[in-house]
Amino acid sequence: MKIKVVIDGKEKVLEYKKGMRIVDLARENNIVLSNYIVKVNDAIVPEDEKVKEKDRIEFLKVISGG
Repeated sequence: MKIKVVIDGKEKVLEYKKGMRIVDLARENNIVLSNYIVKVNDAIVPEDEKVKEKDRIEFLKVISGG
């Protein structure tokens, strides 16, 4: 099965692995989670959230400043 992943606005289709969590997906894609907010199917989720088949995962870069 496949999942859609959007990282910094660029969409990828990746292979789904049973039991995969957001933190695993981030690690595989060299993403530092403290720099991102993660949305699964348009809902903000914690990094230990399990990924399901056909999910759409978005990694949104956090920007701060003054």
